[in-house]
Amino acid sequence: MEKPSKLSCVGRIYAEHWQPKPIQPPKVDPELDKLSGIQRSAEVIRYGVLSLEWWLSPLGRLREWVRLNSKLSAILLVPAVLVLPLVLLITGQLVQWLALLISVSGKLIVLPMAALAAAGVIALTIMLLRAALNK
Repeated sequence: MEKPSKLSCVGRIYAEHWQPKPIQPPKVDPELDKLSGIQRSAEVIRYGVLSLEWWLSPLGRLREWVRLNSKLSAILLVPAVLVLPLVLLITGQLVQWLALLISVSGKLIVLPMAALAAAGVIALTIMLLRAALNK
């Protein structure tokens, strides 16, 4: 038996969720004359938007495409809004810790060198004092 390809899985998901429904042509409100000015302008804007939608896609494919992409956007937006700030906080703290560790390790390298130089100066001073006092 053949293993289903990824394309067929995507195709099945696409076919399962893609269900456009035909759009009815928009109708003007029969009582448009009786509405107030604001209501009339809102009704005209509504009719214009619905007419544009019906003109672009009378079978409802555009509406279905927007609906599916809105769902996908919401699904992707939730983790991005909830998880991304936490990841950024953790990486910021990690950068600060690494900067502190680098600073400490730099100072730890200088400390033995300074101690060796101090021991050399002390040894040299002692040798000079012994040589000066023995004469």
